[in-house]
Amino acid sequence: MRLKALIIVSSALFFTGCSSYGVTESEMQNYINKETNVERSVGIQGIAYATGKFEKVKVGIGRVADNRVSVDTTASAQLELAGQAPQDIVVKANFSAIPYYNQDEGAIYLRGLNIESLSIKPEKFNNMLTKPVITPFVSLIGQVLSTKPVYELDENEMKQALLKSTKPDLIIKNHQLVLDW
Repeated sequence: MRLKALIIVSSALFFTGCSSYGVTESEMQNYINKETNVERSVGIQGIAYATGKFEKVKVGIGRVADNRVSVDTTASAQLELAGQAPQDIVVKANFSAIPYYNQDEGAIYLRGLNIESLSIKPEKFNNMLTKPVITPFVSLIGQVLSTKPVYELDENEMKQALLKSTKPDLIIKNHQLVLDW
């Protein structure tokens, strides 16, 4: 009888300690920077074409709105326009999105992606001529952010593995994504 009570109390204490898991801004940022090493090309070669890649991502959780994650991305690209030498450009985009938890994958994704701001350096490329290349390039960045997980639970860590096997709620609290059950 005492052994049974001890097991029940131990289990309750164990599971109470495992009832939530918080993902910090730096953890999400590190995950995205590590997992979204993407290099892509857009446009039509010989007319307007760009090849670019992510260089860095900065994450803010609950900073622009209580229920949104902000993602600042920097991408470098080489832009080729008909009749001109290739130019190096830097595209900085700020997105905000609503995080959601996919239980089947044990992963956090972003949806409802909005472009909050966009800048291109050198500024001379902020004209109508480059829109056919820059717009798809920025859309590509958004597509990567909305189709790849921004954080995945680690099944090798007991607390995260237990959460993955349940259906936790995802909330934003103190600039963290908290999986809570």
